[in-house]
Amino acid sequence: MAELTFLLASTPITAHTINLLPIAARLAQRGHRVHWYAASRFHHRIRAVGAEPHAFVEATEFDDLAAAYGGAGSPQAIAGLRRGFAEQLVGDVRGRVADLETLTARLPVDAVLTDAMFVAARSWHERGGPVWATLGDGPLSYADADTPPYGPGMLPMRGREGRRRNRVTTRLSQRLIWGPASTRLNAARHDLGLVATDRSVFGEATSPYLHLQACVPEFEYPRRRLPDQIHFVGAVRACPDPMALPSWWADLVADDRPAVLVSQGTLRPDLDELVLPTLAGLAGQGVQVVVTTGAAEVSQLRRAMGGTLPEWVRAARWIPYDLVLEHVDAFVTNGGYTGVTLALAHGVPMVQVGSSEEKAEIGARIAWSGTGVRLRWRATPHRMRTAVHRVLTDRWIHAQAARLQRAMTGHDAAGESADLLTTLATTQAPVTRCPPNPFDLSA
Repeated sequence: MAELTFLLASTPITAHTINLLPIAARLAQRGHRVHWYAASRFHHRIRAVGAEPHAFVEATEFDDLAAAYGGAGSPQAIAGLRRGFAEQLVGDVRGRVADLETLTARLPVDAVLTDAMFVAARSWHERGGPVWATLGDGPLSYADADTPPYGPGMLPMRGREGRRRNRVTTRLSQRLIWGPASTRLNAARHDLGLVATDRSVFGEATSPYLHLQACVPEFEYPRRRLPDQIHFVGAVRACPDPMALPSWWADLVADDRPAVLVSQGTLRPDLDELVLPTLAGLAGQGVQVVVTTGAAEVSQLRRAMGGTLPEWVRAARWIPYDLVLEHVDAFVTNGGYTGVTLALAHGVPMVQVGSSEEKAEIGARIAWSGTGVRLRWRATPHRMRTAVHRVLTDRWIHAQAARLQRAMTGHDAAGESADLLTTLATTQAPVTRCPPNPFDLSA
């Protein structure tokens, strides 16, 4: 196959950048040239998979979106989502377009891949930029009469009343939640010499050529009119990253007590949000708990626990999900999409806590698919003990988790994505799926 040149472009959000790494690695392994426009703090990881990083110049490098979003389960979560999209994700469209036009003036590329938060891609394309694809590493945000609006975490409702509710709430959310982002987007498009758009910010950020949705249809709400360019590719699995296993790893594997994984996530270091209430609730319950502290340090956890960890608690800042999910029976999560979809790939039921960022939407899909329990508000020891006990013992939840695991089996997200991207780069035309609609709406 002839060598192709791909450009990846990602928002400076940790999860939305590192989720592109396996796809970049697969393209490079196949002999293609891979360039990547990304925040400088990710450049060492980009080089490690065989891609060439390029820095932001006119655009701004922000540190995730922690300052913009409200805390997990807080009343300010929706307001934070509204502000973060308007100020940080849409507010930098002009700078990103300027950087990308400068970069591709000296670096012709065959196709581009962005994360689904990279709102600048369509404006760049309309000004003469290359064809582009998007990776959906969050819930599918495409609006449909059968689905509630994206953001509040509402569950589907069938029938005429459900469709009416969806129409009304979609109009309200477009005005009240996404209105500032849409206003700012059209101001940026005007400055770039483009006409105003009535697309939502999610519609603006979703490629009409190829969208790679990093899950399976069984985890998404059914849609009657799913756009033809949306392909479900399964869970994105992290690139192999050599690391020394924690000293307690053998003890975890040998211990016959039920094992619960608790993940703090990569955005906020506040252990009070999820980890400490879970540990308080599970004390004396005959389980072992693995904690990945993420943005927090393990030393912070030790201090919070009185200086030492009890024998049933094992902690590390990070362990690859694919590795640890093989050895646990339940997963307590803030609801990060990659961790949730990998848990589904391993058939592990979940407790999801919080409604900040897109977590309300992810939690709603966990509840809708029956693969776990969602707690929309603040974690307390009693709530966590009750929820974990349920996912460890409820046969129906285990059956649903196994159903999703079967749906995930056989998918290779990086390989399927590389195949589809190669088709896009070769044909320069929308890549449509077969069969036309993967959803069964007969029920």
